[in-house]
Amino acid sequence: MGELHGKGLWLPFSGDLDGALEMAVAVGATHLIYRVGIRGMFFVEAARWVDRRVRQAGLMPLAWIPLSLDDPFAEAALVVKAQRVGYEGIILDLTDATAGKTVAAATLGRSILEAGIEPERLFYSAPPDIWRHPEIPYQQMNDFCRSGFMPWCSLTAQRTPKTVVDKWAYGEHARWGREWGNMPPLYPILAIGANGEDAHRPDVPEFLKWVQALVAHNPPFLSIYGIGFLGRELWPILASLGPAAPPPVPQAASELLISAEEEPAPATAQFYVVTVNDTLWSICKRYNISKAQFWEWNGHLWDERGLPRDDVYLEEGWRVRVG
Repeated sequence: MGELHGKGLWLPFSGDLDGALEMAVAVGATHLIYRVGIRGMFFVEAARWVDRRVRQAGLMPLAWIPLSLDDPFAEAALVVKAQRVGYEGIILDLTDATAGKTVAAATLGRSILEAGIEPERLFYSAPPDIWRHPEIPYQQMNDFCRSGFMPWCSLTAQRTPKTVVDKWAYGEHARWGREWGNMPPLYPILAIGANGEDAHRPDVPEFLKWVQALVAHNPPFLSIYGIGFLGRELWPILASLGPAAPPPVPQAASELLISAEEEPAPATAQFYVVTVNDTLWSICKRYNISKAQFWEWNGHLWDERGLPRDDVYLEEGWRVRVG
């Protein structure tokens, strides 16, 4: 897909899409990065819905897949499914769980490439202080994620912006690029807490220091994680950065390469927004659907949050499919 340009927003949960799109318009974002699956589970309905809505808003959808590397074949299958839905690029996130799994990382890369995924569509994200994480398989990811390296520049790292951005993100990228010879382009993530860290709400002076530290390096693409913790008073700072959003991507692109066993939801699909008094049983009774059908359509809402599928638990505001 070539070099990235513009600004991206990270979206962990499909239920927060409306707020993310509102912010995207306000700050002139160009890309939205959605977590399409985890631990081998692909959120089919949510991934298609997010892809379609993002394209309709004139943004480019990128898929985000956190890795554990416990089952590299299942995680490679997530990459293939994300491309089939239509996501323009896939970001593979190296969490601490990937430490020491160099063979699994190489297996993941080989499986992805054998499935016909182009390395130019693949990115990976990881901690910026590479020297402090010798067990994380950066080098193996470099072999097949050729589009970009995305370091998590976190406000909660208990370090100054100069240390995190200049010394870690850009300094380490340059150092290991010289040593390894195959580091992909750098696209920093400004993270309001990441990789298990606690998020907090930065004020204008603090946020401005971090943004200025990143802008000093003139990155062609900058993304923001933890958008729910950014007050509206910070949006103008982001709006002042970089180019305006590009022309909309043709919606037909989201329909490419969908396999026969994963047909799109019908145009007449019916949805319902959960209220505080709803139960799974009452929703199924109201719309005359079985629990098995409900889980088939909506199980991703629990999976997205790492929750066990529970008849009792429903979250107010969830958009569930009921027909």
